[in-house]
Amino acid sequence: MRDQEKIKVEVQIGPATVRVEAPPERLEEAVKQVVSAIKDVLPQISAEGLGQVQRGERARRRQPTCSELLRGLMEEGWFDTPRSLSEVVQELARRGYNYNSTAVSHSLLDLVRERSLSREGTPRRYVYFRSKREGED
Repeated sequence: MRDQEKIKVEVQIGPATVRVEAPPERLEEAVKQVVSAIKDVLPQISAEGLGQVQRGERARRRQPTCSELLRGLMEEGWFDTPRSLSEVVQELARRGYNYNSTAVSHSLLDLVRERSLSREGTPRRYVYFRSKREGED
């Protein structure tokens, strides 16, 4: 029988997806057999699939962004002392967050632009520190 005379169908039941290829006169029977077979093993698939989903959700907990981590350092008073880019990268790494210096530099620049941090120095030699707000000494 040639491929042109066969019908291709994809059946999805729960987490299982099956492709069925059969001639038109046998397609209904083939789909019924596939559905029956999937239903027989579905409790096993569901239990295994559920465990994978739960593990996957735990693994996908949202990690804080570089900017969020830098804001946390600001709140702790870590930027009360002027800090170089390399010091910031090292502190994040010490806390278990390994960002390259380019990413940290961009986040620091964003904080400077919104005036949460200030910087002094020359390019490649900047130090970053907490901006003085109105009412602060």
